[in-house]
Amino acid sequence: MNDKTFASTPSVPKTSTLVPKQRDWAKDLLSIPSDGVSELTRLATLAAGPFHVLNTQVFRQNLNAFAAVCERHGVDSHIYFAHKANKSACWIPAVAEEGHRVDVASGEELTGALGAGVCAADLVVTGAEKSQSLLTLALRQRVLIAVDSPSELFRINSLAKDLGVVDAPVLVRLLPEEQPETRFGTSMAQWLRELEALREQSSNGIDCRGVTFHLNGYSPAQRNRQAHKALDFMEILRIKGWTAEMLDIGGGFSVQYCEPSQWEMFREKVIDSPDKRDYFHSGRIPEGLYPYGGQGNDGPEMLDEILSGVANSPSVERIDKTSTSLAERLKNGRFQLAIEPGRAALDGCGLSVFPIQGVKWRDDYIIITVAGLSMSLSEQWKGSEYMPDMTLWENPGSDDGANYMGRPSGGSNCLSRSVGVCVGGSSCMEYDMLTWRKVQMNRIPRVGDLVIYHNTAGYQMDKNESEFHQIRLPMRFVWEGRGSLPKIDRPLYRELV
Repeated sequence: MNDKTFASTPSVPKTSTLVPKQRDWAKDLLSIPSDGVSELTRLATLAAGPFHVLNTQVFRQNLNAFAAVCERHGVDSHIYFAHKANKSACWIPAVAEEGHRVDVASGEELTGALGAGVCAADLVVTGAEKSQSLLTLALRQRVLIAVDSPSELFRINSLAKDLGVVDAPVLVRLLPEEQPETRFGTSMAQWLRELEALREQSSNGIDCRGVTFHLNGYSPAQRNRQAHKALDFMEILRIKGWTAEMLDIGGGFSVQYCEPSQWEMFREKVIDSPDKRDYFHSGRIPEGLYPYGGQGNDGPEMLDEILSGVANSPSVERIDKTSTSLAERLKNGRFQLAIEPGRAALDGCGLSVFPIQGVKWRDDYIIITVAGLSMSLSEQWKGSEYMPDMTLWENPGSDDGANYMGRPSGGSNCLSRSVGVCVGGSSCMEYDMLTWRKVQMNRIPRVGDLVIYHNTAGYQMDKNESEFHQIRLPMRFVWEGRGSLPKIDRPLYRELV
């Protein structure tokens, strides 16, 4: 078969679908109103390149859903939004207005949160060993600090004395027994020794307000077990004279990007298939995948499971020896629960749009090139793949491109045939691919059409974004739904000028 014949009679590729969940605001954005000009068309014209669209109404609902779970259990709680999940400025005023809190890990995030109206008492500084400037700012503002190591603890204590700060609030970060291979945290035994050494110095620079831990993965059972062990430790800290009132269990709350049943079918058909290489351009199989079905629960449901779980293997001799749920132990001991949702707080709060600037056939599927880079879809840079299907959206100004694609000709209905599509970025790098998977589309893409990735606000938009080739970063618009005017995302203090 020669090339000309092959181009006119392409074979059937191995394609797959994984339909993403969409919130109402996103559906409205993609709808065509009676005047024929959609809001998405207007934003695409303004952006003249790739762009993100953000929605804070759903963000508020997500935060409040976590708080509602704690309220149902009667648990005193604090919801800290993990700002690292998305750097857009629009989230932080919403946090302040809803009465929640912010988890920051840099001086820029801290000052940005203060500038957006979040009180210093509603912040926590997390992360590994922190810079002297960040610690100084946190201590002067009396911001809660999550301490990763004894060396950092003594550094904070010394700096507090130099600044004249007394009883600076800190949480000590535990090396979790559930995941001892992590680089973060310190064992309970070592924390007890170091805190005792601090007491022997007759120092009043810090006050241990509680403990924190973070776990990889999305297991409610693991988090429940580790939380019970952390409460065992906090009971000992109280006996030693520390305040020990807050248990911070971090984030890692699952998100359902698609229906769980669809995810299981997709895994069986594609990921677990002996022919799985055929479903990806260049046979590139992702090394690991996020559980896009959410493992059967979403973030608030996962929190409910954690709070409902009963301890069965305490790590130390417990004061409260009754078999009670985590929620009951928190209530009975008058402990506060803190959580730090990032991805789950941003579930359904954003989408990313890339204009198509090139279309070509590759054997039995199509490679499209979009304006922008794969660094703006960060999952691709973890040896993984962002699996939910993208939407191919017809732009009224699209160029058919029929003379340039080498696609089969055969009448007016040719564009509406089913085809496998993968997506490359506009850089010179072979591995600049937004989507390696051959996603099944119901029509052939055209230059000028838009490729839309759904639910990208959590960690996808900016974790790895880059101005490589001096290509400008995607614009960010905030759109709250029908009847609202879109705004360019920018910090609140610039709005007040």
